[in-house]
Amino acid sequence: MSKFFSKIRSGVNALAIRSHMALSNQRGDFYISDAVKIIIAVVLGALLLAALTLIFNDTVIPRITREIEGLFS
Repeated sequence: MSKFFSKIRSGVNALAIRSHMALSNQRGDFYISDAVKIIIAVVLGALLLAALTLIFNDTVIPRITREIEGLFS
């Protein structure tokens, strides 16, 4: 029974040490900066897609429609 409690105690101590090391790790800044870069890229991509959609819907598609109607009129 003593071996059992000793094994549990050492496992809990190892878990406590690993969790302390993970929480005190300073290398997490890299992940935060990468997340910010990804968010900026997604926002810029959405803005670019919205601008292209607006341009195509307002100028390109109506002109193509007029040209095709002009060919078959």
